[in-house]
Amino acid sequence: MVMKNRSETFFTEDEKQSIEASIKEAESRTSGEIVTMVVEQSDGYRDTDVTTGILAAALLSIYPAELFFANSEFLIRKFIPSMSWFSQIPDETRFTAGLLLFISLTVILTFPLKMIFRKFPLLKKFIITAKRMDEEVKERALRGFHEHGLGNTKDSTGVLFLISIFEKKVQILADHGIYSKIKQETLDRYASSVGKGIASGKGGEALCTAIKEIGNELEKHFPRSHDDRNELRDSLVTEK
Repeated sequence: MVMKNRSETFFTEDEKQSIEASIKEAESRTSGEIVTMVVEQSDGYRDTDVTTGILAAALLSIYPAELFFANSEFLIRKFIPSMSWFSQIPDETRFTAGLLLFISLTVILTFPLKMIFRKFPLLKKFIITAKRMDEEVKERALRGFHEHGLGNTKDSTGVLFLISIFEKKVQILADHGIYSKIKQETLDRYASSVGKGIASGKGGEALCTAIKEIGNELEKHFPRSHDDRNELRDSLVTEK
């Protein structure tokens, strides 16, 4: 079964070829440079590994601590024979023992649970806010924009499509030359259409359509010149 949470297999080989062909066709009509990129997640969210690890460890420790508190007299007399002469163990002692057990279990369980959440990021998604994910996707798009040379095109006409799998978000980022004619709101509409296509299982088709439509926009404002050359890769970029 193809894993859709991996950037390399997010699109099929046929879809990758169609995406590359769509870029070549669009760029044959404009000086714009289009790059498509799929990442598995825009950030590692390492801070949430600790938060979710502690929270999960605390939740898992509550029941054993309560069980110990309720049966502490029996357990203490069984495992600490020297206290068997106690007629009744004070509630304060039972509470303190239960609390110490809770804290100990929480500390012991936090590290392995933290590593589990790091290995399986979907388990911690519930604790990451939508605003945080939006910010991380935008930051990842900006980083990818510069890492792959979109900010260095001759006419400042680079356009990046970023698909971030974990966050289930699509971000389109352009250079300042593009923004002189096309607003971010327009690019956001294309990003939304790609996102809807992915959600319906037609991500490759939706991305190709968006590339064609953005190519039409670019052709109107940035027609291809006689000395235009292909400055950036047309094949899909995949990263962790």
